[in-house]
Amino acid sequence: MKTESKNKYWEATERYVDIKAVSRYTSLPVKTLYEWAGQGKIPSVKMGRRVLFDLYDIDRVMAGLKRPCRQQEKTADKIIGDIYSDSI
Repeated sequence: MKTESKNKYWEATERYVDIKAVSRYTSLPVKTLYEWAGQGKIPSVKMGRRVLFDLYDIDRVMAGLKRPCRQQEKTADKIIGDIYSDSI
């Protein structure tokens, strides 16, 4: 597994990785990842004492945690405001 490239971005050469690799990949503490895995917030594979994570699943979870862009909300608020002010 390569953890540092020319651009210092993560390059995963494996799909299933251990918790330390996921911690580096997401910049989340190992403790948080263990808690989330135990609570079912992130999918994991437990084989004996080992816990493995599918990086595709991790990407989906992280994408789901993203906050919406405020610019889109401002545009929608302006359009709705214009509609209401024109109809009153």
